[in-house]
Amino acid sequence: MLRLAVTYENTLPCSQADAEQFIANASALAKRDGIEASLYVPPPSTRLEDVRRLHSVADELKLEVLQSHSALIGVQHLHHAAAVSRAAEVRRSTLVYTRNLTVMLAALAAGHRVAYEHYRPWPVQIPPLQPLLRWSMRHPNFVGGILHSNYARRSYLELGVAPNKLRTFHNGFDPGRFEPRLTRAEARAATDLQFDGPVIVYTGRINEKKGLELVLEIAARMPEANFVLVGSEQQGCIEAAAAQHANVHIRPWQRFEEVTKFLFAADVLLIPPSMKPLEEFGCTVVPLKLFSYLAAGRAIVAANAPDVRELLHHDENAFLLKPDDAERATADLRVLLSDNDRMERLAVPARVVDGESSRACRGV
Repeated sequence: MLRLAVTYENTLPCSQADAEQFIANASALAKRDGIEASLYVPPPSTRLEDVRRLHSVADELKLEVLQSHSALIGVQHLHHAAAVSRAAEVRRSTLVYTRNLTVMLAALAAGHRVAYEHYRPWPVQIPPLQPLLRWSMRHPNFVGGILHSNYARRSYLELGVAPNKLRTFHNGFDPGRFEPRLTRAEARAATDLQFDGPVIVYTGRINEKKGLELVLEIAARMPEANFVLVGSEQQGCIEAAAAQHANVHIRPWQRFEEVTKFLFAADVLLIPPSMKPLEEFGCTVVPLKLFSYLAAGRAIVAANAPDVRELLHHDENAFLLKPDDAERATADLRVLLSDNDRMERLAVPARVVDGESSRACRGV
């Protein structure tokens, strides 16, 4: 029996994409034969049963609370790392599975075997971390690194980490979470998106790090289309700017089952065609929303960027735009929206076949 101690360092419930991804992954692992998985978290801000419901935690995944908490995020991570490394129940595990560097360092120092998962190319984005990453990934108890893209994996290879210690596993989706599948009409009625003209939907966190300024610029050039941005948590600069555009509609952050309704309501699912999230902030590498988009079966529009090209191919399973060019993006979007046959051809939902998707989306 493989006993996994999966650790998540932030307080739950949490609206961040990494919480959605990591908990879904832990739940999937817990359902596998021969694996006993426990998720170790700081004290949640609500009842454990509410955390289970809000994050769709599988019944097979044990949810364990470690007494570590601080309002300061960096201190919180240090507290959680210390709690994980010294907990008796964690020591009885075969392996600590984490996506936090502080937890990995503390667990290795305490003698645990560790697997590390991440989507960011930290060696490139934060060069001062290179010595710590090199030490940890060459440690005898480092089992391996799971990277969400080849784009990220290359940065760790350049540190001198052994290739057989690093694997690329793209994220995936659970088809069951997209049932029942709704028609556009049904989804628009459920989400109150009763507009004339095409509906272009973005789902995810709404802030200045996501390239949404470019989306607003495109929207200003396309008054005939409706841009629906789902994921607002506050009245920030994007929300304030969006209020100046009659065809931009902001919706608050939603639980996953509500997000799927917005996906089904769309004519086009949009990843902002900007290099800013990847190159300036590094907060988005093969965006997690891409996999929900693939599952929804709607035409996807994104930037022709090196990370998304691992999964998206122009005019095969997506419509890729020249990055950071609002005028060109507007013209190309109009071309796509005027071609119903192309829209329907691009709107075939991803299907997992023998562990691989027909649209290059690897299942977890």
